[in-house]
Amino acid sequence: MPTTLITASVGYAQLLDEFRAMIRQELSHLQALSTAPTAAVGGIELAMEITRLSRSRIYALVQERGIPHGKRGNKLYFDRAKLLAWVEEGERQEKQVR
Repeated sequence: MPTTLITASVGYAQLLDEFRAMIRQELSHLQALSTAPTAAVGGIELAMEITRLSRSRIYALVQERGIPHGKRGNKLYFDRAKLLAWVEEGERQEKQVR
């Protein structure tokens, strides 16, 4: 069911100004969220997000020392920049067509 606005006591110009103010407020809130710093170091979830590999595959790569990681006690740590470099390093060359 459509919503009906009652604007008898409010002019359209005022209504538009209030609407613009609401939009600006929401946009500034979204912009603040998007510029929030991302964690440079994280756990297994960060590695899964960046590499798009399963948890078990990441653990296997850690065991083989095939993925950049750090370990403190029984906790694994992954550096975002090192993981991104590791993923880019693994890109395959394009095959040249004759």
